[in-house]
Order: sequence, then structure tokens, then C-alpha cells
Amino acid sequence: MSKKERKKSTFWKDFKAFISRGNIVDLAVAVVVGAAFTAIVNSLVNDVIKPLIALLVGGNFSELMVVLRPEEVNEAGEVITQAITLNYGNLIMAILTFLIDAFVIFTVLRIVRNAQKRMRETAEEFRNRLMKKESETAEKAQEAAESAAEAAVQAAEAQAAQSQAPTETVESLLAQIRDLLQESREKTDETNKK
Repeated sequence: MSKKERKKSTFWKDFKAFISRGNIVDLAVAVVVGAAFTAIVNSLVNDVIKPLIALLVGGNFSELMVVLRPEEVNEAGEVITQAITLNYGNLIMAILTFLIDAFVIFTVLRIVRNAQKRMRETAEEFRNRLMKKESETAEKAQEAAESAAEAAVQAAEAQAAQSQAPTETVESLLAQIRDLLQESREKTDETNKK
């Protein structure tokens, strides 16, 4: 009994997976939309185009036919043998319906394809803009980093120059003080000798 339950549960799982597939759902939607679309096209043909053609032809277009053998009627008015006819009006209407269906489907598909093409182009343009913006941002960041590095180098050079300048200034001052002290000693020595 457990094997039957396993098969049953596997069957239902498989069936559920089959039904919930995207392709099956898309197919079901397509069938429903196709049926509604057929009703619209049939209404267009029967309610709009047929009356216009009937106006031009002078009668119902579907009733156009060639009688190959007329019906035989007895004296009581009962039909003994049916008439054999070529209903070319129905054929023309079927062809007309097909052409209208094909034209409408072509028009709808063309609109959808153009919309998809525009969406792809817009997405590509948007992606290019984003990439350009990112590259500009990266360039600006790199320029800022280079400027900061250059400023740091300049600051370091300035600091080094400042640290060297006072060293040279202190050394020269010390040398001047030494020279002055020597001069002052020499003068003091000369004054003491006299």
C-alpha cells in the first residue's frame, strides 16, 4: 500500500509541477486571449465588413452561390433531394476573415516588437549612461586622489624646506654670534693690553 501511496504522491507532485510550469500557464492565457480575439475579429467581419460588402454587392455576401443541382420538391412542398451548391460567398468571407486575422495579428506583433526594441534601446542607453557616470565618478575620484597626493607631497616639501630653513638660519646665527664674540674678545684683549 505504501508503493501505491508513493506513486500517487509522485503522480500528484508531477502533475502539480506540470501545471505550474510557466509554459503551460502561458499557453492557457494564449488560448483564452485567442478565443476572445477571435470573437472580436468575427464581430468585426460579421458586423462591420459584411454589411459594407453586402451594400456594394447588393445582398448578403454569405448567400452568394452557384447552384449545381436545384432541389427537388414534390407537390406537397416537401424537399425530395437537397440542392447542391457551391457557396463561394462563404469561402470569400472565410478568406476575408483569415486576412483580417493575419493583418491584426501582424499589426499587434509589430507593435509589441517595436515596443520591445525601444525598451532594449532605452535599457542599453540607460546602462551606457550609468557606465559613463561611474567612469566619470572614478575619474573624479582618481583626480581627487592625485590632487591630494600632490598636495601631500607639496606639504611635505614645504615642511622639509621649513625645517631646513630654520636649521640654516640657526647655524648662520650661531656663526654670527661666534664671530661677534671673537671680535668682542679681541677688542677686550686689545683694551687689556693697553
